[in-house]
Amino acid sequence: MHDTILTMNQKAQMQMAETIAILLVFFVIIGLSLTYYGAFQAGSIREAQREQFEKEAIRIALVVSHLPEVACSDDNQITENCFDKLKVQSLSTLAAQGGNEEAFLFYQSEFRDSKVVIQQIFPDVEEFVIYDNAPAEFTEMIPTFIPMTIRDPTKHLQFQNTLGLLTVEVYR
Repeated sequence: MHDTILTMNQKAQMQMAETIAILLVFFVIIGLSLTYYGAFQAGSIREAQREQFEKEAIRIALVVSHLPEVACSDDNQITENCFDKLKVQSLSTLAAQGGNEEAFLFYQSEFRDSKVVIQQIFPDVEEFVIYDNAPAEFTEMIPTFIPMTIRDPTKHLQFQNTLGLLTVEVYR
């Protein structure tokens, strides 16, 4: 009878050890699954942040490309993808950082940490910095390039339109 109790105790100890081993394996599998899921979620979050940043860069580029302050107009009719050179020069001196602080702050609410440059490419090369709030340190920058017509109303009608490029760099 004493031997029967001893073997029953040994059986109980073996079953207890098996149960503990199974629980240990179960918790290891759960821990590895949670680690993998966490890494997957972190990647998804980073991807969503990147996508949001790209959308913000596109939004800023669209706002800049349709600024009424620099748009070409004839008899109150706005010409698409066209900037008036005189208006661009005026806005460049007015809104650039260090120019008029009130104007800079107005555009800062729209453009945030970005740099907006309008370049006349052909036939002459000129560059106008419309807005520059590039941070000293940044982790990422998305440039957007939009070809534009730059109209100089001071020139003869035949030479009024030149080729330009709108560059919007958005920083994070």
